Amino acid sequence: MTTTQNIARFELHFTLQQSEKTLLEALSEHLPNEVHFSNQQLKRFCQQGAVWISEPGNQPDQQTKKVRARRAKKQLKKGSEVSFYFNESVLNATIPDPVLIEDADDFSVWYKPKGVLSQGSKWGDHTTLNRWIETHYLFKEPPEKRPCWIVHRLDKATDGLILIAHNKKSAQMLARRFEAHQIGKSYQAWVKGKFGETERVFDQDVNGKTALSKAHQLVYNSDNDCSLVQVTIATGRKHQIRIHLSKAGFPIIGDRLYGDAQEGDPDLQLTAVEITFLSPQGTIEQRFQLPDNLRPSVSI
Repeated sequence: MTTTQNIARFELHFTLQQSEKTLLEALSEHLPNEVHFSNQQLKRFCQQGAVWISEPGNQPDQQTKKVRARRAKKQLKKGSEVSFYFNESVLNATIPDPVLIEDADDFSVWYKPKGVLSQGSKWGDHTTLNRWIETHYLFKEPPEKRPCWIVHRLDKATDGLILIAHNKKSAQMLARRFEAHQIGKSYQAWVKGKFGETERVFDQDVNGKTALSKAHQLVYNSDNDCSLVQVTIATGRKHQIRIHLSKAGFPIIGDRLYGDAQEGDPDLQLTAVEITFLSPQGTIEQRFQLPDNLRPSVSI
């Protein structure tokens, strides 16, 4: 057994030396003496994605891929490797409720608020969009909970529309459409400065990969010298819009990474407002739009 810890954050790793133990029993027995958790707390940590297991494979010295262990009552095999990642701030975190925009059965479209994650970490995943939907949301037609797959991402600081697949076939279909550039995404952002009436095209590489963004001004606020712009992207590189606008001299308001935002300034003013499904010929087959009450205000 190995541990790396302070009380607010620690890691626990051990290999089960005997069978006929539940995960809950094994965790309780291997906790350091100075750490005390109730059974209910340990069950919650499992459900929140902080506990991982790898079980013996079919061949000698072979282990299965390490996965999150949700069920505290799971029976463990001898030789199972268990990892528990405790981070008090992560496991106590809460998020605002996401909003269902459209239910298309095999997939759904959601509004992801700022602060909600698209992907978890080894410390947990209960504040991710897909996990929140799986554990909190009851679809109405038919009344059921559904498994969820993330097929694209929004930064934690970005809010707006995001697609969620509800079966592997749908996840693969959506992934293929993204790869074929048959899903378009549009964003709105408040940026510093007067952007101007003419559409701008940005094609600078992002992290060594080709990237293309097009932007035009919707509103200019002369009092604060800032512009509301609409941005359409043909590629989905990490931080693409933030990088392109910042390099052009129009950093997004609230951007602490690529702008000059400071503590106390507004949050990142970037919202995904539209998703379109395109045919192979480029015509729009289906369009999902963010309701006006969730869009950026036309004044700032």
